[in-house]
Amino acid sequence: MTSYSDIAADRIREVRRKRGLTAAQLAQRCADIGMPEITAQSVSNIETGRRDKEGRRRRFVTVDELIALAVALQVAPVHLLSKPLPPEELPLPGAWKGSPEAEGLALIWRNYIKGEQALPGMNARDYMTEAPEEDFERLAVQLAERRRRAQEGESDG
Repeated sequence: MTSYSDIAADRIREVRRKRGLTAAQLAQRCADIGMPEITAQSVSNIETGRRDKEGRRRRFVTVDELIALAVALQVAPVHLLSKPLPPEELPLPGAWKGSPEAEGLALIWRNYIKGEQALPGMNARDYMTEAPEEDFERLAVQLAERRRRAQEGESDG
């Protein structure tokens, strides 16, 4: 099963390569922003997972590392946490696997991570209780605009 660290590791490697950076160059960028503990060896271990004989990941990505690597790679952390995956490969609790909602889940997963949409079955009000007020207001305006466009589209057709 794919883990969050597997997704992040794949994305870190992909973005690092797109930027034309070696592991050592990325490590230097991390040092430059105050994370000298992320060495070239650390980058390599994060990307490979330092797997055991059974192929299980032994090296996971910490939140601090994820944030530092995102800054060093000049991307939003969400872009290191998610990539398009088939629903069966999303690292979700077992209750969602095989559920009727799973088919569309891959499409809303990024919105969930970005704090913009609750997952199916979640209480949307509870989900938004920890959002800063300005985010909540921005999302409320976006939702109202989507609803308005949808209604106009229905009435035009």
